[in-house]
Amino acid sequence: MKKINNILLQCLLYGFAFYASLSSLSAQSVRLDSFQDVQLLNVQNCAVVQVNASWNHQNRVKIEKLANLCYVAEIDIEDKVIGATIAKEWNIKIVPTIIVLENGKEIKRFVPGISMKFNEDSIIENVRKEVQ
Repeated sequence: MKKINNILLQCLLYGFAFYASLSSLSAQSVRLDSFQDVQLLNVQNCAVVQVNASWNHQNRVKIEKLANLCYVAEIDIEDKVIGATIAKEWNIKIVPTIIVLENGKEIKRFVPGISMKFNEDSIIENVRKEVQ
């Protein structure tokens, strides 16, 4: 009986550690770097995508703060595989641009002013209002 209890305890601890690792992953945004990744946005009830460029990392918004509300992802327009196509097809004029999607359809777009920078708290709150 003691051996069974030890095994059950180990399974419980392992399950807790696994769940903790999953919850830390969900607090991150996913980098989309293939067209197959981008197509996955079509099956998400709610998605927030930040389109930015690697040279503009200082103006990146921490959209992973929204991971508890919906799927969050990022696309780098400097990506050699999908960057230019995404920039053209999604009509990206300035980075970062944050797009809210519902079932793959754009419902709201946030574009910063000439400074190319958002007030992070304000933009997170505005996006939060759109997805709730």
